[in-house]
Amino acid sequence: MGGIRVEADTEATTVAGLYAAGEAAGGMHGSNRLGGNSLSDLVVFGRRAGLAAAERALGCRGILMSPRGQVADVTRHARSYFDNEGGEDAYALHRDLQDTMQSLVGIIRVERELLEAKERLADLAERAAKCAVEGNLQFNPGWHLALDSSRCSQSPTARP
Repeated sequence: MGGIRVEADTEATTVAGLYAAGEAAGGMHGSNRLGGNSLSDLVVFGRRAGLAAAERALGCRGILMSPRGQVADVTRHARSYFDNEGGEDAYALHRDLQDTMQSLVGIIRVERELLEAKERLADLAERAAKCAVEGNLQFNPGWHLALDSSRCSQSPTARP
């Protein structure tokens, strides 16, 4: 349903070098879109994003580096979920998030329900900060859900 703000001609986001198109990008259809429009949107705006990204890449010189320590910080955060023994189950968090969005933030929106959803989301963010996973670093769907939940908790990468 969109949500990432993009520049109309290039699909550039507010993050340098990041482009969004298709269902991730917000724009011409507001909070809803007709199903048939999805594919044509992706083709048109995906092409715009690809051309703009290619143009930007051609202008880059040298090696692009992330800020010092950022990779180590993100890695440490990602692995921290394995240390949260007795923490919140990622699948339960995901289910509760789905239930909240389905019941309170549908196509037809009412202020009272949106305010309730906001409260529930704040609670979910607190719970997500205590999320725990089991298993190992190889294919681990629970870990993937935990990493997704970090976008609404206090992760170093979660801030817009």
